[in-house]
Amino acid sequence: MKPKLLDTLNKKKIFKLVLGLGNRHFEEIENLVTIYAIAGADMFDINPSKEAVEAVMRGVKKSGKTPDDFYYSISMGLSGDKHIQKCYIDKSKCKNCGKCAKKCPQNAIVPDKNCYKVITQNCIGCQKCDDCKAISFTESEYDVEKIVKIAKKYKLDCIEIHLSTKKIPDKEIKYVIENFEGALSLCLDRKFYSNERVKKLVTKVIKWKGDANFIIQADGVPMSGGDNTFNSTLQAVAMAHLVQPYGAYIFMSGGTNAKTAELAKLCSLRYNGISIGSYARKIVKDRSLTDALSQAQKLIEVCRND
Repeated sequence: MKPKLLDTLNKKKIFKLVLGLGNRHFEEIENLVTIYAIAGADMFDINPSKEAVEAVMRGVKKSGKTPDDFYYSISMGLSGDKHIQKCYIDKSKCKNCGKCAKKCPQNAIVPDKNCYKVITQNCIGCQKCDDCKAISFTESEYDVEKIVKIAKKYKLDCIEIHLSTKKIPDKEIKYVIENFEGALSLCLDRKFYSNERVKKLVTKVIKWKGDANFIIQADGVPMSGGDNTFNSTLQAVAMAHLVQPYGAYIFMSGGTNAKTAELAKLCSLRYNGISIGSYARKIVKDRSLTDALSQAQKLIEVCRND
């Protein structure tokens, strides 16, 4: 039986709010979900932890809607993927200049006596601070079996595997196919996926599944959507164009913004949804609820523009 999410994608384009694979700032997650649930989002992409899932559900409850009003995806990163990396500041090398803090979109870097420190739960691994000798990155560990258990326990609709790695993770993809009845999503970015590599991957997955009923999230440049320009979203649209011939469902992400649907339409691109993280979080940050809702509603509306 085809998952309910895929049936919906056959009927309409949807808006997915990306809360950040590495984002463990649960209060922020709850608040973002509240805003975008009221504004009319269709789907939420969640950090792979029960705490993040429960924060999402609290946000849905605060919005006055029910969990069944939305779809939910839990994301999984692999070694080498910056989505699972966390910033670390070597205090002995920190010059206390504060430049890294100014660049951080998550307010994860804060003053600490004569230097700066990282609030690890807030860091999403975007690496916008990575031009300082005091900064390095560590990786979190995510286990596919644990993530499948969480997805089953909370009756989530989709498991998304981020493939920002040199090696195609055959084992993890097969495990999700064999042990999860919901939708599978594969997040591919421009760094590692050429035409030939996309063909190799998709051919494998179609063989394992027996069909093309899965999602490809065309991740142009991950966590780059701070600006509302065509240049920011260009690579997401280009990646979606690259995977279009294979018949899978397509979400665009990575640099996506309020221009994404317009550019996709100009390119006559077939797609099923738009996933927005950095830009969606940016436009509601530090606003009153009324202003935040207005910004969120406008973004969702243009993303659904046919």
